[in-house]
Amino acid sequence: MSALTLKTRLWLGHVAVLAAMLALAAFGADWALRRVVIGGVIDDAILWLASTEAEALQVDPGQPVRVHEIPPGGGPPSFTRLDKFVQVVDLDGHIVARSSTLGTANLPRPPWLLARLRRGETVFTTLTDFGEEPVRMVALPVTAGQARYAVQVAMSLDDAYAVLRAGRWLFLSMSVVILAGIGLTSALLARRALRPIDQVVRQARRIGEANLADRLPHPGTRDEIGRLVETLNEMLRRLERSFEVQRQFTADASHELRSPLSRLRAELEVTLRRPRASSDYEETLRSCLEEVERVQGLIEELLELARIDSRQEPEASEPIAVDAIVAAAVAAVRSKAEHRGVLLAVEPSPDLLVNAAPVAAQVALANVLDNAVKFSPAGGQVSVGIATDGEDAIITVSDTGPGVEPQEVPRLFQRFYRGHASRGTDVPGVGLGLAIAQTLVERQRGHIAVESGGAAKGATFTVRLPLADA
Repeated sequence: MSALTLKTRLWLGHVAVLAAMLALAAFGADWALRRVVIGGVIDDAILWLASTEAEALQVDPGQPVRVHEIPPGGGPPSFTRLDKFVQVVDLDGHIVARSSTLGTANLPRPPWLLARLRRGETVFTTLTDFGEEPVRMVALPVTAGQARYAVQVAMSLDDAYAVLRAGRWLFLSMSVVILAGIGLTSALLARRALRPIDQVVRQARRIGEANLADRLPHPGTRDEIGRLVETLNEMLRRLERSFEVQRQFTADASHELRSPLSRLRAELEVTLRRPRASSDYEETLRSCLEEVERVQGLIEELLELARIDSRQEPEASEPIAVDAIVAAAVAAVRSKAEHRGVLLAVEPSPDLLVNAAPVAAQVALANVLDNAVKFSPAGGQVSVGIATDGEDAIITVSDTGPGVEPQEVPRLFQRFYRGHASRGTDVPGVGLGLAIAQTLVERQRGHIAVESGGAAKGATFTVRLPLADA
């Protein structure tokens, strides 16, 4: 059995709630009508007549007890008495007087009724076995001089029950009509309201990896469905960017790996074409070792990027001294700087604390310093300065290298991008260091940027990290 659709569940739930409400309303209306017809009209009519008879008994207690009826032909018809049965009894149950409408029948006077009358209670009761129709009866105790009587007045409930039955059929038919009308309306409204979702589902099924640029149709409203479509379209944009970055990353990684492997294979093939001296073999092996080291460095940086990208949450931040970050980063690149003859100069700085993950901040700054050292010529200098700007600590790294062309600045932090300076020289690298640095800094809620005065004027990298709360 297939599961019900959301539209069907909404419709069934709405109809069920409406049916329950209509049922409660119908039962309530029937109860109220019964109270009005029987407890109001009928009971008031028989109680009024019983009170009238009781007052007549009390006016002249010395006269014989009788029911005050209008004799036939003696006057206009009494509509208040024609359909009523009147009987006067003493409190022992003996009939004292009765109306002609009773014929040969007597109104019942069971012991429990007499007992309540002796206590002075006015008793209403419904008689279902009196004659051919159920009747409603009231028994009213009355004292006339020294005697005590009870006036019993009853009338048929047949007309009242007919009114109640008509009322029930009216309530039932109205409930059915209302339920059918609102049920049909709710089905149409649910279908119309959920139509945009059906369109979104159909479009979503057509979207795959090959057409991530497509978007889900917007219903044109700012309601919940509109916000859902906007959220899903934003998710598709992020997925599209992620797939594009992944495709570009795969292409760039393949290209970067292909080049050293091709050179490595070429050198080995050339060397193996004919016998050579041991020095030639040694030179070839050293060249191959350099290519292997290049591939190893590329793979390590790719693994580092993969580890960074796989983390759902950044590393926990903690207050750390900026001096400690700078010292660790400088120590990581000092040997390379000494080997290239580049001076590392760290300017004196105030004591500052930033909120950052220590390892991530140190790796990011070390990559920036490594990039500055690589592009600085022998005898050049890399300067590190620390300052504050509002709620950020600023670490600046300036070099004396060839600088960055203005048109290259927007692409400098892209993965595998290498500027004109690296392409025109033998500076090692694959273009991942700055990309890793930017990712790590942004995960610390920081920012990294570069400024350049043009060719041969060096470059200045600026790393911003949020200051720790005092």
